Amino acid sequence: MLALFLALGLFTTNQALAQGAPPRREVGLQFNSINFNGSNAFSAFYKKETKENVYRRFRVFYGNLGLDFKTFGNYTAFNGAGGIAIGREKRKALDSKLAFYQGPEISASFGVAHVDLNVVNAANVTRYDVNARLGWVLGLQHSFNDRWAINLETIPGFGVGVAGSNGSNPEVRTSVGFNSNVSIGIVRKF
Repeated sequence: MLALFLALGLFTTNQALAQGAPPRREVGLQFNSINFNGSNAFSAFYKKETKENVYRRFRVFYGNLGLDFKTFGNYTAFNGAGGIAIGREKRKALDSKLAFYQGPEISASFGVAHVDLNVVNAANVTRYDVNARLGWVLGLQHSFNDRWAINLETIPGFGVGVAGSNGSNPEVRTSVGFNSNVSIGIVRKF
C-alpha cells in the first residue's frame, strides 16, 4: 500500500513539474495618432507566449470612424475602417527592462465611406476599400514591473488592395515600403 502511494505521489509530482509555468499573456491598446479631429486610429491586441520569448499576437484595429449630418448642406456622410491581424513575434532582452521584438504579421482590412446628398435624383456615392497586407513588426517594449509596460512599434510591409465606388470599375493597387506610422502601446501583462 505504501508503495502505491509513493508511486502515485511520484507520478503526480512529475506531471506537475512537466507542465511548468503557465504561458505569459499580454493585452493592450496601441495608438497611431492622437488628435481631436475624428481621424484617430487605434488597435487592441492580445499576445500569448507559445514558447520562451516567442508570442502569438492577435490585433483588431480601427480608424477614421465618423458620422456627419449637415442640415445646411443637406447631406449625410458616414465613413469607417477596421481590420484584423495575426502574427508571431520573437523577443530579445536588451537589458532587464527593455526588449526588442520582431516578426511577421498578416492583416486584412475593410473600409467604407458613404455620402447621401438627400436630394431628389442626386448621385449618392458609396466607396469601399479592401486590403491585405504582409508586414514585419519591429518594436521595443519597456516593462515598468511584472504587470505594466509600454511599447513602440512600426510594421513595414507589402500590401494589395481593391478600391472602388458604386458605378465605377474597381482599381487594384499595391504598396510596399517602410510605414512611417509608429504606434505607442499600453500593455497589461498577466
